[in-house]
Amino acid sequence: MDVKRWLDGVKPRPATARFIAEALSKKAGTTFTLDDIGFASVVTPETLERSLAHGGGISDVGSRLLGLTRRDLADDPVALQSVVVPDAWNESLIAWLLSRPEPLSMREHARPSVGIWDVQTIRATTELFANMGFQFGGGHARSALVQYYNREVVPMLDGKFEESVGRALYAAAAEITELVAWTAYDLGRHGLAQRYFLQGLRLAQVSGDRMLGGLILADMSHQANYLGRYDQAIQLARAAQEGCRNASTATPMALFFAMEARAHAGNGDETSCARALLEAEKWFAQRNVDDDPSWVGYFDAAELASEGAHCYRDLQRPSQAMEFVGQAVGLCDPMYVRTLAFDRLVQAASYVHMGEPSQAAAVALEAIDLAGPLKSERYLRYIRDLQADLDAYASDDQVAEFNAVVARKYSPRSD
Repeated sequence: MDVKRWLDGVKPRPATARFIAEALSKKAGTTFTLDDIGFASVVTPETLERSLAHGGGISDVGSRLLGLTRRDLADDPVALQSVVVPDAWNESLIAWLLSRPEPLSMREHARPSVGIWDVQTIRATTELFANMGFQFGGGHARSALVQYYNREVVPMLDGKFEESVGRALYAAAAEITELVAWTAYDLGRHGLAQRYFLQGLRLAQVSGDRMLGGLILADMSHQANYLGRYDQAIQLARAAQEGCRNASTATPMALFFAMEARAHAGNGDETSCARALLEAEKWFAQRNVDDDPSWVGYFDAAELASEGAHCYRDLQRPSQAMEFVGQAVGLCDPMYVRTLAFDRLVQAASYVHMGEPSQAAAVALEAIDLAGPLKSERYLRYIRDLQADLDAYASDDQVAEFNAVVARKYSPRSD
């Protein structure tokens, strides 16, 4: 009777639909999603808010991510335009700091069967898409990334595996979740990004990888700082430091302190910024790259200098900012197009603070040429912020040229 009602268009409750998908998957020996069996529409709007939760088991995380990625792939405006919930940051950092090692439940008859080769495949795919993001921005090939994540990675979370493989799987899943979150953040989809970050933190927690959890907290600090939530950005960065102090190599610790420095700069607290930046430099001086996890490989001397440049730009200390920018640009791998464009625009802003608008506009034009078709809302914000800084110099020929190029290339200026 129920089957006839479903065929007639009456949808089952979400829990029933998920049970049907799991039963069919077990019977067929493959994974069916709610999309595959025609029940995608039974996922209710509350799924989006459930993705703010930090607790629960892996099945809960998988369910949240399945609903979140489905909305993401469908360009659901409710998800794409969702807002950040600051309280969720506080709850997650406390839960992570107080967490203890968790046993993995072994599911003898679960599907799919996951081996270490699957984990290696996830990591290789993550690296591929991360490198594309550095070169072309978070919007480049993002739908392909989310599709892979939805179809290949999320179903593995409820799969069958040995404990060592399971730990490695959850760590790899946390890494690619972090990347999916970053691409959303780079496109200005902040509520969506926050929800992915939160679920990535939960995966890192289950994997037992404290450094990886620290990375995701540092990411959330970066986002909070970008959104002007400086005090929360400080708390998130400090949670990463405290939670990893006896479990981290030197380079991630340098990153965590750099995030704290950025947040102090946003707050206008130069003394605290300088103290945190000095701590970052001390940790960085102790690094041994052979000991570091692969995901922190991007955080090199150029990246640390870039963080310093951003700090002193925000503090409107142009001479210090210029010193750091020179190091950042000189040391940066040309592959990191997005980072180089950001650095050049920080340099341009510092020229404005020095009272040199023509030079600022000239450097900004170089940054635009370098960026090419970069798909990054964060990059566009740098451009808009610089335009605002240059408003008082609109009659300057070089500034006028810069404004004309921006109007031609990026109109409309509004979001």
